[in-house]
Amino acid sequence: MTVDPSDSVNAQSSVHYRVINATGELVAFCDRARQSGYVVVDTEFVRTRTFYAQLGLFQASSGGDAILIDPLNGVDLTPLWQLMSDNIEVILHAGGEDLEIFQRYNALPQRLFDTQIAHAFLTDGSQIGYAGLIEQRLGVTLDKSQSRTDWLQRPLSKAQLDYAAADVVYLEQIAATMQAEVAQLPFADIVQQECTEQVHKRARELNPRLAWREIGGVSLLDGSGRAILRELAAWRLQLARDQDVALPFVFRDHVLVEIARQRPQNRHQLGLLTDVHPRSLRLYGNAALDCIEVGLAVAADEQPEEIPRYDQLPAYKRFFKAAKALMADVAEAQGIPASLLGSRKQINDVFVYQNYTSEATKALIWAPDLLSGWRATLLAEPLLQLLNDTR
Repeated sequence: MTVDPSDSVNAQSSVHYRVINATGELVAFCDRARQSGYVVVDTEFVRTRTFYAQLGLFQASSGGDAILIDPLNGVDLTPLWQLMSDNIEVILHAGGEDLEIFQRYNALPQRLFDTQIAHAFLTDGSQIGYAGLIEQRLGVTLDKSQSRTDWLQRPLSKAQLDYAAADVVYLEQIAATMQAEVAQLPFADIVQQECTEQVHKRARELNPRLAWREIGGVSLLDGSGRAILRELAAWRLQLARDQDVALPFVFRDHVLVEIARQRPQNRHQLGLLTDVHPRSLRLYGNAALDCIEVGLAVAADEQPEEIPRYDQLPAYKRFFKAAKALMADVAEAQGIPASLLGSRKQINDVFVYQNYTSEATKALIWAPDLLSGWRATLLAEPLLQLLNDTR
């Protein structure tokens, strides 16, 4: 990275940081962070045409020492990944996609404190972006003009580096106060469990044979259509992982459903379907036709289970209404914001899991959020009873 590695100062926000260009400097920082017992982190990445986020810059701070590390300049990041996965507290804000990056390097934290999660539990459950949190907590208005930076381009300007550094400098300034506030909550242990569950979720890798369940429009398909969609979705996901290409640049979800519904017999018919891009037809047309052939050959008793348009079913409407009431009562009793206990999607997941998921499939997937972790302790038994009562 073509920058002066000496200390840099953002004149507007007085953000101090160092740019690390040598592995030895990174090792020294990691050693000091271990002594501090925590590290504040953030990443800048690009994810447009690729399946995996492409790491462009890594920001970290501990003990008031903020650093930027360029992953493209040859610095060995192994000490950093080892630090992240050690028994050290990792602090970040809205870290879902950051955790996905850490997972690729086997660097998921053992102890996580996510300030977005903490803010939600400390308030009425509302979500807040980093800039909003810093303005609310410190009265500092961050310059977000660099948010659309291509973090894989070099050199990065000083303004871009200042912008990136601010993401850890200010977060470190508010983290201890937020941790202390969380510790005073009667459900402080739940906040920590929620942070831990986010880590566990990012460690999961979807089985390609179950990728069809993540695609909307399944209710439009009969058994053979679902079998075709299962083949298409599994092939697409594996291809995306192997070649690091974003799923929509193979075929979009609704295109897969349309292929499974129309079942074209050749490349010409496939190309006539709406939204089949000529490039996708050229690169992946034959593979898609192979998936159709395999799906059509699946015996009826081996086809994927039906997932109908359940939201119009009387049983679903009864269950959803009762589940919302139950969760409101539990949330009030626990003092937890109701929106954090469970969403419509999470309620729907329970309904589908119990009513439209085969035992064979259940053995391959994770239980719904409301039936696992801290939420299950509060909700699993009464929710399952509601399902029986509202059939």
